Amino acid sequence: MIAATSSEPAVAERPAWRVSFRTLMLIVLGISVVAVVAGRYVFVRYGGYRPLALAHVPPTMRYRARVETSDQPRMEAIAPLLTAMDPRHVRLPAIEKALGVRARQVVHEVAFGAGPNPPDFVVVLGLQLQAETGLPPAKAVCEALGRDGIHPEPTATGCRFGSAIVTSTEEGAVVVASDARLVKDLLGTPDLGDRLGFSGPSVRGVAPKPDELGREATLLAQRLLSQYP
Repeated sequence: MIAATSSEPAVAERPAWRVSFRTLMLIVLGISVVAVVAGRYVFVRYGGYRPLALAHVPPTMRYRARVETSDQPRMEAIAPLLTAMDPRHVRLPAIEKALGVRARQVVHEVAFGAGPNPPDFVVVLGLQLQAETGLPPAKAVCEALGRDGIHPEPTATGCRFGSAIVTSTEEGAVVVASDARLVKDLLGTPDLGDRLGFSGPSVRGVAPKPDELGREATLLAQRLLSQYP
């Protein structure tokens, strides 16, 4: 005899995957902790500072560039310029002492412009600063220059020495320019294009090549050392 067979297909049993409520909550909690930590890092690293330094370099300058301090190759390229601003390595320690912070903790970007006339220059340090002393950063720079033999004349927002000027912007950046006319009308709200800048001449262009950047920074450094030893 032949056994009868069922016309209905056999259904394979699948084991149910179950997660307890407690395990599920632990997973959710763990993801939340990771998200909070990651969000805090992103805010501190990126959201807590807006790149605005380039906005204070006049677009009429012959050459203008912006470098983030995290951009190591380009920071090395502008090292001669930074050295020329503190040739005896005494100004920066004095500024850090006056403000109660280390420069590497608060300086996020450096922008500068050269020309069109050879003596013309603008250097901007983009800061994220909450000084414990409450001393404006430009005032701290002026005091450091005074101790190093420059003897600047105080102004409402900083100081001047000869035709050169040191001032602070509304967002806390420090501007050093060869002439006050180069910073006139530049201390307001920057255009959106420059507010979203990166290492480069503008957000619409490519980052400057380190060799070109180095040449311009070295030329400007030589002028600074000859004019303001």
